[in-house]
Order: sequence, then C-alpha cells, then structure tokens
Amino acid sequence: MSRVLITGASGFLGSHLIKSLRRHGAAEVLGADLHADSAPGFDGWQEADLRDAASAVRTVFRAQPDVVFHLAGTFGGPANVVHASNVTTTEQVLSAVQAATPNSRVVVIGSAAEYGRVPPDAQPVRESLVGYPVSDYGRAKRAVSELASRYATDFGLQVVIARPFNAVGRGISPGLVVGAIAHRLRAALAAPAPRAITIGTTDSVRDFIAAADVTDGLVLAAERGIAGESYNLCTGVGTSVQSVLEQLIAFTGEAVAVERDETLVRSAEVDALIGDPSKAHAALGWRPTRSLESALRDAWDGSAIFGTAA
Repeated sequence: MSRVLITGASGFLGSHLIKSLRRHGAAEVLGADLHADSAPGFDGWQEADLRDAASAVRTVFRAQPDVVFHLAGTFGGPANVVHASNVTTTEQVLSAVQAATPNSRVVVIGSAAEYGRVPPDAQPVRESLVGYPVSDYGRAKRAVSELASRYATDFGLQVVIARPFNAVGRGISPGLVVGAIAHRLRAALAAPAPRAITIGTTDSVRDFIAAADVTDGLVLAAERGIAGESYNLCTGVGTSVQSVLEQLIAFTGEAVAVERDETLVRSAEVDALIGDPSKAHAALGWRPTRSLESALRDAWDGSAIFGTAA
C-alpha cells in the first residue's frame, strides 16, 4: 500500500486511520477535507468539497491513489445535509475513481446504524441481515452500502464496505454518546460542587469498540476485502451506556450526580445492537485487541484537549 488518499481526513476516524496506516507501512498518505488546514501527519493535503463532481475528480486525479478510504460524512443535522455529506460524496468519489484511477482499491464506511432495530433473536447481527434503519444517518449509510455494492457489481470497481459499530477513542465527537458524556463531565468538573450531569436513557446496549481497532480493520479491508462485500467491525459484546457512564465518572475521581432527562432521549433510539465480527475474523484476519476501558480512557483524556470542556 504505497499511496493512500483519505477523505474526511480531519475527522475522528481519520486521526486514528493515519496511525494505523503508518503501523502497516503505508509509504505516502494524502488527506482531503472541506477544511483547508492539514491535519497532523499527512504527506499532502487537498481542500475539497466532494459533493461536487468536478472537485471529486480533481481530488482523485491529483492524488493518483492505490487505495482510497472514504471517511467523509456527517451523522448530525438536517436529513438533506446528512444525505449529501454521506451519499452524494460517496457517489462522486466512486465515480471519480472509476474515471481517474479505476484500479484503485476503495474502502467506504458504512455504519451499524444501517441495521436499525434488530430483534434480540437476530443478534449478534450479521452483514447479511437487511436492516430497516430508523435514523437519517442510518438510511444514508444504507444507501452508501448499496452504492458501493452497485459500483463493484456493475462497474468492476474494487470497493469494499466496512461497517464499524460504536467507535471510541481520542478525539471522539461530543455528538456521540461517549463524547457527550465526557463533555458533560468536563463541564461539571469546571463548575462548583455539588457536581451533576444530565443525561437521557442509560439502559441501551451497544457494541463499543476502540477506534484504533476499527482503523486497523479498515486497513485490512483494503488489503484483503472482497469487492462488493461488507464487513462488521465490532467486538460481538454488548455494553450498556450505564456501564460506560460509570467508568467515565470513575476517571474523574470526583463525586458526580446523574440526573435523568427523558427529553434527551432520541426518537430513533435503538434499545440494543450487537454485531457479529466473525466474517471480518475469517476473511480479513482481523480481531480487536484493545480493551473498552483503555478506549474510554483515551476518550476521556482526549476530551480535555479536543475542546469538550466547558
């Protein structure tokens, strides 16, 4: 893997992916993002709006990558924004690769949100399950997976779908549950005692996984994945949000009360979602190696640096 292009390179997973690529010996790593300023560690950088076809073609043509990791896309905001940042950018990037560098390998990012509400007897969920996503983000990511499969089948593009579950680590967004809890705890610590945070439901169960394990999986997907196939990147173990909350509070070393607010519960909340990683184990030779506690510690330590303090 000599020349790599990462889109959405300044985001959460981008900061972990470049480290995984260096560990795997990538010679040159190029970044592209809406932001003009380069993220740390990249060998080259392009400012690009990948919703625009000309911008996407220009980005891929200039980079001439052996491998493209398409990480661009937001999970929050109005439905049209979520769709454009995920689905439109994916279509433009795949079209650009087809036109400019058709022999490139491409890894696109799906999401566990594609599965939606899955009955307990269908969990841990496999890639073959046709989900019914309940959020705008989940619907967008399902469309991303469908696009990738179509480009692989109809045009012979070497595109693979990686489907991470709940990634946790340094730089995590406060828009995700772990980042949100860390943000509120930092704000509580900055306030006078007695300290308290407000949170919605903590009963939901998720398959939390270290971000570095996810990005190691992305690299292996690029190297060994079969075009048109999707791979869950998860642990196969469910952990309640309550357990995560308790661990993060323990990291503070302070007494912090927790107040429940049902208005903070998302309408598209899923009670439990646990993935089956066996396909990635067998096909990619990938297994997560980092503990959830260490990933949460990284997220907590990083939250003091990445602007989540009040």
